[in-house]
Amino acid sequence: MTRRSILPALALLWALLAPAGVRAGDDSAAVSPPFGLDEPARIQAGKKRFGSTCAAYCHGAEGEGGKTPRFKGKSDFVPAEAYKVITQGRTGTDVMPPWGKAFTQEQIWELVAYLRFLSTQPATEQP
Repeated sequence: MTRRSILPALALLWALLAPAGVRAGDDSAAVSPPFGLDEPARIQAGKKRFGSTCAAYCHGAEGEGGKTPRFKGKSDFVPAEAYKVITQGRTGTDVMPPWGKAFTQEQIWELVAYLRFLSTQPATEQP
């Protein structure tokens, strides 16, 4: 098994086995952020979390894509939808592990704040 093939499995395992106390609650329907998504400190916190959990295998170092579509320049970015996908994950051909047990609602909204910031940045050309 290569490092590339084990990272998604480890991410999913962590999301499933994280202690229940790691998150604040089970309300995955929280569609309103508890802070402004344009707050620089929240964007930076989201960037740090994104870099340590989302970038390496799937989303690229600065959301430019990789295995997944890019976030940079994504004009149709919807914060509530991003929150839902991060919290609940996705199955099918576009698999993503759920992070709702690994992160608090606030931490997920910080990720959304960073993704929203990326969506306002010019897209980079992909080969």
